[in-house]
Amino acid sequence: MELTVVVHQERQGFWSEIEELPGCFASGRTLVELREALAEAVGMYFSGPPVDLDRQPIQQGRLTLRVSDPPA
Repeated sequence: MELTVVVHQERQGFWSEIEELPGCFASGRTLVELREALAEAVGMYFSGPPVDLDRQPIQQGRLTLRVSDPPA
């Protein structure tokens, strides 16, 4: 599954929205925290545990994440 994530930078950190999952947002003080929050947010969206996000750098702007085996 591919998800389009839009990452925004604010004064105190980052927040993101996932275009294909309405209402699915995540935030973190650092990009590492944002990655962890994204994994948890996608898992919660599908009512499951955090998902495994393929390892690719997260940065400000628009990116596509590949999600391995989202919960059923």
